[in-house]
Amino acid sequence: MKAIIGLLALVAAEITTEGGVLVGTKENFDEILENNDFVLVEFYAPWCGHCKSLAPEYESAAGKLAESNPEIKLVKIDATEEGDIAGEFDVGGYPTLKFFKNGNRNNGIEYGGGRQADDIVSWLIKKSGPAAIELSGADAAKAAVADNDVIVVINGKSDEFMAAADSNDDVTFAILDEEAAAELKVDAGKIALFKTFDDGRVDYTGADSADDISAFVNSESLPLVSEFNDETAPKIFGGDITQHVLLFAAKSDGTYDENYAAMSTAAKDFKV
Repeated sequence: MKAIIGLLALVAAEITTEGGVLVGTKENFDEILENNDFVLVEFYAPWCGHCKSLAPEYESAAGKLAESNPEIKLVKIDATEEGDIAGEFDVGGYPTLKFFKNGNRNNGIEYGGGRQADDIVSWLIKKSGPAAIELSGADAAKAAVADNDVIVVINGKSDEFMAAADSNDDVTFAILDEEAAAELKVDAGKIALFKTFDDGRVDYTGADSADDISAFVNSESLPLVSEFNDETAPKIFGGDITQHVLLFAAKSDGTYDENYAAMSTAAKDFKV
């Protein structure tokens, strides 16, 4: 009898995977949350076009995380089949993505990143780790600047800097030790932003305010002229800049590079 009861319990809590993504149900959802420190859950509907577009990126992100950050799990729940769970989390549209930490189902965080695999991975790594990483030594500083499209660093400690870091899901923030600061030429108490485009480096000269630091980072973390696509759209229209100039051009057009250069030159005069 005990064996039968144990078998029934095992079957009831069965957790299957599809494309590296855990399949959540009413029976196993508690177990998934309790056994994993960091869980991103996608509530979807089989007929939803946006869900179908997200699926390959979601699975790709799951595969990347399995290799680099196995403590982070991706889950999908069919909200049309699991209405009780969807109702508990007020799912009103598809896909809805929520992030859970340390098994706390009462404090799900709305996913705020992009819909590409790399965006999902970056957002989750940021949310599952410290708001700002610590860089020790010249080599670590050089590697961090080389490995990140955008990175914001500070030589020292600042609660306002940490608050800005905690509120930003897209950009890497870092605290420098003495050697790292010397390598990057960042004076004590100062903040600098490094990027792989435009000027390459911008030093922050504003107030020690989380809002001001955030506004600076948001303004400087996009190129003067960005290509509009599924990956950049949320960053362009979800930022603090509310007015945009759009140029519709084909890359195969012989004047594309010329037009891009002209837009970049003009953009400098209107930079916030």
